[in-house]
Amino acid sequence: MQPRTNHQFADALEQGVVIDALCGAATAWAFLEAHDVPKEMIFRVLSSASVRRRSDTPSPDTIEKCRAP
Repeated sequence: MQPRTNHQFADALEQGVVIDALCGAATAWAFLEAHDVPKEMIFRVLSSASVRRRSDTPSPDTIEKCRAP
């Protein structure tokens, strides 16, 4: 895999992974679509953790940001 160069997508994907874990794939998909992430990328990230980039694994800060109201 190539290193991700679009940091906007990287941040959205990291949050999407957390949303998937906390609220489910449908909510995560809607969030990622709202952030203009391409459908192919959304599918890859949400379909299986084994095909995620290491950088798609959320940091503790991201998890807390997603939990905060």
